[in-house]
Amino acid sequence: MKIEKINKWFGDKHVLKDIDLEFPAGQTTVLVGPSGSGKSTILRSLNLLEQPNSGTYDFDELHLDFERNVSRKQKLALRQKTGMVFQDYNLFPHLTVLQNITEGPRQVLKLPKETAEQTAMELLAKVGLKDFANAYPAQLSGGQAQRVAIARALAMKPAYVLLDEPTSALDPELELEVLRVLLKLAQENQSLIIVTHNMVFARRVADKIVFVEDGTIKYDGDPAGFFAPNNPDERIRHFIAAMTMEELEE
Repeated sequence: MKIEKINKWFGDKHVLKDIDLEFPAGQTTVLVGPSGSGKSTILRSLNLLEQPNSGTYDFDELHLDFERNVSRKQKLALRQKTGMVFQDYNLFPHLTVLQNITEGPRQVLKLPKETAEQTAMELLAKVGLKDFANAYPAQLSGGQAQRVAIARALAMKPAYVLLDEPTSALDPELELEVLRVLLKLAQENQSLIIVTHNMVFARRVADKIVFVEDGTIKYDGDPAGFFAPNNPDERIRHFIAAMTMEELEE
């Protein structure tokens, strides 16, 4: 997965400025940066929830040039390769957990009901919620709902799972439930792209760190170099210190 010279405007605001990034398969790429930096817009562009104004996007055999028309067929092909997990879960409230997970595979992938349900139960076991198959979203905690959302994304068998601040609405204990699931997926070499403010988690899970600020890429590389105390970039050192509250008493 690779994007080149990506630009995005919202009205007069230039939110992404000539972005070049590669997202290695089988690895976890973590996007960090201050609020409003453009990291979520990058993530949403990878699923075409936001369509850039210019630049190119290559993903396996797909090649998109955003100065030309992107067809519905291209969008569908791309979205079948990328599963999206939002911070507010987006589960269907009128469907059970099992039905939430099987809806996409049955309707889009045209899987038989029995096959879709078997896969769903395996995924629920993976995220620690096998006993909640018949529960409704309103009966779940935030952490449980987010784990169901992750299972739902995985049920579509995406090449990459994209996660936009997946734990920002959760308290620390519920957040830990979700982070454990994501760490397990990373260890299984599921291709993940995660936007997060949690620096402890980012340091633990990332194969690659991307630091975004003011619509540009300020760092793209190894987590060890990013988190190094002697990182030569003062702005990055200050950002990490602020996010981990190291400067609280200064």
